[in-house]
Amino acid sequence: MYGLRQEVIPADGVEHATFLVLTPSNKLASTSRKVIGNLVLARSNVLRVFEMVEEPAPLPSLAQVEEQTRGDLVRKGTEAVEGEVEMDAQGEGFVNMAQVKHIPEGISISQSTIVQLYFLREHRLHGIITGLERVQTISSAEDGLDRLLISFCDAKISLMEWAVDQADLVTVSIHTYERAPQIMSLTAPSWRGRLRTDSEFRCAGLLLPKDAIAILPFQTQAELEIMEQEQASQREVPYAPSFILDLTEIDTKIRNVIDVVFVPGFNNPTIAVAYQTTQTWAGRLNEFKDTSSLCVITLDLVTRSYPVIAQVDHLPHDVLYLVPCPSSLGGVMAITSNAILHIDQASKVVGIAVNGWANRVTAHQLPLGTDQKGDPFCLALEGSQMVFVDDSSIILFLADGDIRNVKIHLEGRSISKLELTDPVAYSTLPSTVTTWESKFLFVGSTGGPSMLLKAVQVEKLVEKVDEPAPVEDDMELDEDIYGDIATQPAASGTNGPTIEKTIVLQLSVCDTIPGNGSISDMTFGIDYQDETLVPELVACTGVGEHGGLTRFTKHLPTRTIKKLPVVGGSQGIWSISVKNVSRSVSSVAVGGQPLDNILITSDSRPTPGISKIMKRNHSGEIQILSRSPGKTIAVGSFFQNECFVQVMTNVIRVMEPNGNERELIKDLDDSNKALPKIRSAQVSDPHVLIVREDNSVSLFVGDMMSKSVKKVSTSLPPCRSAAFFNDKSGLFGLPLHDNPEFDQSQLEDVLDSDRGTIWVILHLINGQLQIRSLPQLSVAYATNELVNLSQVMIHSADPPHEDAASSEIEQFCLATLGQGSSITPYLLALTSTSWFVAYRIVPSYDQLDSGQPTGSPLPIKFVKVLTKSLGPAALASNGQRRLIPFEIEHEDRALSGVFCTGYTPFWFVAPRLHGPKYYPALSNMVYSFCASSLFGSRSDFMIFSESGPSLVRWAEDIQIGMDLPYRHIHVGRQYTSILFDPTSKHILAVSTQKAKFSNFDDEGKPTWIVDGPGISDPQCESSSLELISPDTWSAVDGYEFAQNEFVNTAKSVSLETLSTEKGQKDYVAVGTTIYRGEDLAVKGATYIFEVIEVVPEPDSPKRRYKLRLLCRDEAKGPVSAVCGINGYLVSSMGQKLYVRAFELDERLVGVAFLDVGLYVTSLTTLKNLLLIGDEVKSVWFVAFQEDPFKLQILSKDPRPCSVTHVNFFFGDNRDLSFITADQDGILRMYDFDPLEPQSTGGQRLLCRTEFDTHSELKAMLTVARRPPDLEDIADDEVTEETREPQSLLICASSDGAISIISPTDAIAFKRLSLLQGQLMRNVQHAAGLNPKGFRTVRNDTVSKPLSKGLLDGLLLSAFVQLSIRRQIEMTRQIGTDREVVLSDMLALDELW
Repeated sequence: MYGLRQEVIPADGVEHATFLVLTPSNKLASTSRKVIGNLVLARSNVLRVFEMVEEPAPLPSLAQVEEQTRGDLVRKGTEAVEGEVEMDAQGEGFVNMAQVKHIPEGISISQSTIVQLYFLREHRLHGIITGLERVQTISSAEDGLDRLLISFCDAKISLMEWAVDQADLVTVSIHTYERAPQIMSLTAPSWRGRLRTDSEFRCAGLLLPKDAIAILPFQTQAELEIMEQEQASQREVPYAPSFILDLTEIDTKIRNVIDVVFVPGFNNPTIAVAYQTTQTWAGRLNEFKDTSSLCVITLDLVTRSYPVIAQVDHLPHDVLYLVPCPSSLGGVMAITSNAILHIDQASKVVGIAVNGWANRVTAHQLPLGTDQKGDPFCLALEGSQMVFVDDSSIILFLADGDIRNVKIHLEGRSISKLELTDPVAYSTLPSTVTTWESKFLFVGSTGGPSMLLKAVQVEKLVEKVDEPAPVEDDMELDEDIYGDIATQPAASGTNGPTIEKTIVLQLSVCDTIPGNGSISDMTFGIDYQDETLVPELVACTGVGEHGGLTRFTKHLPTRTIKKLPVVGGSQGIWSISVKNVSRSVSSVAVGGQPLDNILITSDSRPTPGISKIMKRNHSGEIQILSRSPGKTIAVGSFFQNECFVQVMTNVIRVMEPNGNERELIKDLDDSNKALPKIRSAQVSDPHVLIVREDNSVSLFVGDMMSKSVKKVSTSLPPCRSAAFFNDKSGLFGLPLHDNPEFDQSQLEDVLDSDRGTIWVILHLINGQLQIRSLPQLSVAYATNELVNLSQVMIHSADPPHEDAASSEIEQFCLATLGQGSSITPYLLALTSTSWFVAYRIVPSYDQLDSGQPTGSPLPIKFVKVLTKSLGPAALASNGQRRLIPFEIEHEDRALSGVFCTGYTPFWFVAPRLHGPKYYPALSNMVYSFCASSLFGSRSDFMIFSESGPSLVRWAEDIQIGMDLPYRHIHVGRQYTSILFDPTSKHILAVSTQKAKFSNFDDEGKPTWIVDGPGISDPQCESSSLELISPDTWSAVDGYEFAQNEFVNTAKSVSLETLSTEKGQKDYVAVGTTIYRGEDLAVKGATYIFEVIEVVPEPDSPKRRYKLRLLCRDEAKGPVSAVCGINGYLVSSMGQKLYVRAFELDERLVGVAFLDVGLYVTSLTTLKNLLLIGDEVKSVWFVAFQEDPFKLQILSKDPRPCSVTHVNFFFGDNRDLSFITADQDGILRMYDFDPLEPQSTGGQRLLCRTEFDTHSELKAMLTVARRPPDLEDIADDEVTEETREPQSLLICASSDGAISIISPTDAIAFKRLSLLQGQLMRNVQHAAGLNPKGFRTVRNDTVSKPLSKGLLDGLLLSAFVQLSIRRQIEMTRQIGTDREVVLSDMLALDELW
């Protein structure tokens, strides 16, 4: 059996981050936006690049200004009048110029700036990223840009830079050490290399196993100057030959390396190595204590000598990581589990203990830190992050989110004391922290959102009377984060208070990147959308305080506000705003922008069609103003919104707001003969552009003075389509030189300065794409690559290609997409083969640098960013597709996007912090669409779908940015298990929290109590079962387990009962572990719950269900897995597997048992078949029989393997396989074939495929899948085989990724497998990685890797991104056609 594994949602969160100047965006001259630098983030195999932009702060709305500036006392003469914003007491504040009619004299308007992140690029690499670093090479001196260094889990380092011609990252070099002896003999798969770079960019180091470091030297300018003439070829290489440094050859004591860092301030690169010669743990501290050491080594890269310049022994055994200090301080900071140490160059150790355990595990007597009240600290530094903001400012981020300052006390130039402050604020859970120019910090998190902070040092005067002022007096915790760094006396005296000057480090939140974090478990629930049941995927996401539930849907959920049967509009709907309409209905929004007040629709019936003009009357209903026969093609406001233009098939009408006709322009030629019908048109005040059925194009222009519309004599070439583009981003306004040929100054620009520049976009019949300026219609840009769908399209004056006549482009749209002030132009295209292609328009920096002569093209280029399948081509032809731009208000900000009508409609948006996203719409067919504020909301849409015209709106809590729309429910606690109860339609989730653990003896006395300052009680996990209502998504009932009991598994099972007519009922089975301390073996218990319906309480009418405990069965070991089979409960307890009946709904009675492996991790049933996954004994295939009761082993895997999940996987032709996942993220596909000789009569399962995902799976769900071609089969031809469903496996990983494994038929698999081989060899992959090696699993029991059963969807997705010419060449090499391969990929591109 064959399958395809593809990611639906990539890894979420931030694990690695670095600041650098990567792109030349700062070269763009702009008075409002300034690109400060770039931020590169990584998690697993996902690499994202952001721009850090400083821009003016958005002006607040009138309501916000009044709320912020209104005080209790208002000075006389400063009362706000209509349209005026009240000032604060000092006469300052922000003023929205669009809302102010009069500004009092003497008041200056100043606007502050903010720093925000803007998404730039994303790559999903064929490797797991383990480090990111900023470097500078010899080329950095020429272009002023940094380079990016990336390390991967398989001991590889890639050097990447930004390519201006491709507007993307390109690989400069890749350095691989996977063939090194340290890697080839590696037996510990948990090793993860650490990437470090020298502060002066002289070299980089990658920590390897077995105490070795891979050193990559970089060429410096001094080295290039002394190169001999015969070495001139090496001058172009930015690096010198790399080598592996074995630390044991420097000092035989260096073993078990903990961390390596580069220490600044030395003439040669210098590293500090923390290691542990003799390993120990807490139970052996009486024999081995203080076993860690620190060694400082200088690297002479020329002579290859490595002298040791400092050595410090007898450090605490629990050293976690090192932080290099600035050269002004010297030395390194060593962070242990219980203390913070500073080790200088003279081997002097100074530190502070953060809890009472520090002095018990080390011989170093460290002072115990205390808070302001004098109480000792009781902190843990595991998972913490420390960073130097500047030479004297240290910030410590704890694993629970606390932010603390570390004060440095100096005696001369040496550190005499460290001091830890109280928490100054709470941030996200840190996984990485990086700084930029001592001004910005980025705190990345894998368990929640990530934050960009700005650091500013300010001086404050503090008055001291008798004792030092508390820290809270110097902090403001509303929006800013403060912390004292140093205190210097400013004045003193014998009488009166003392005034001191305090230097305060102020941290303010600049931006936040949302993140759901890792996934613990998931299940399917049911959501009601417009009275339709829609499945949604509910996942347990987040860690700790950021924990909660996330609901994923494959469609963008909408809510119907009201039905509009009188509107119609099967051929088109337009909603516009026009002046001089009756003021009975408010036409001005709160923000000051006018609302829509005119609605125009077009219907095909009665023949030849009818068009209606409507408005909203006093009662809020739709009133028809006029009707006219014929089909409306386009509508738009005109003459500064005084009227509107209605383009029909043969005439252009200028209409008054009351529905009367002002002017009629017939579409005639010079001899007054009727021209062919108008096929498409677009209106952009004061222009009207039409395309006729004979591909001829005409332009009409309105005269603002005479209020008339006239046809312009143009010689535009025949076009397939034509449109206007209103550029508000300013990207098209980057002229290389002043050119009167492209001057667009018009009267309308003076009247409306915010409307941007207007351009004409033409798609010629020869396939060429042209951009022309108005009003001269001069060609400013032309490209022939649209017909080929090339990766990058640049200006070309060459004639079109010969194959341009066979262009697949059916329709295109040039629109500005974005959120708020972040708007970017995109070119969107639909192909006849049911593919959607999106290009992002970016500046052409090479043209801006070189400068072009007068008449040169626009300095822009088109970069392909998305290619998405729309469904089978036969179904796509059922409805006419149109790409319609829209702009709404979403989350109090303007959001611009595009909607595609027709069969399988979709939304296309580009959020600020994420790349462009494609979301399918809920309706199967949409005939017409428009955004409308006719009913008072700028978040409404009018849609004519298969259910008729209606007013809809996005779901209020919907969030966009991921590859699937989602709704996050923040609860503040972490969930570990989740299930869906089909009877009550409720969700049951298991939450976990930390609880104090106490052990008692036989007399009931605690065996241990806290016996010192800074010592805390031990903690353990404590679980609760919560019943969550699907209406409010809050817990309505629950059950709390014992304080030392946590839940291993929770499942919804169907058990036999006498209380129902069917003889079975749905229950909730829970398996737990009861922890009893280190000296006693754990126990467990099995719980049976029932969700019952009760009478609603008066104060909670929706609380109709409660949770009832029916049975608790205690076990001698942990109950690790449960499931139901034929009405019986299957549960594991240690090395036993029990099948029990639920007798009389009161107790569990055993009917069968089986001796299994060491620890059962997963149980899955299919009818009477049972799959057992074990921590050591891999997978077992078992059958259950009832007469007599017995569990019969059918087959099992003889190899030892740590299986975490196992499931059935079946496809067409009744093929059945088993898929398992282990703790390393390796997927294995097994077959049960008794006829195969290797199976020894079916006793052994045959492993056919191994596929490495590099991330541990946390959940695996089975979903039924119908064959994609089932609808094309006639009813009389449907057989029993075609009715059988296939299966999809939906998998969730610990890094937050969601993937799908779908079955593939043998013929399509062979084609795609050959294509996969071509893509491996003939496509340049990002970072120069090997896709085959990324998925290959090392298996010493077979002669060659088992990699032929699962296709890699990540690799196959590179095919659709190629140009059409490359696709044809590649498919010809494997003996097939491009259309056949695309059809195969269309059939597999689906969700649940």
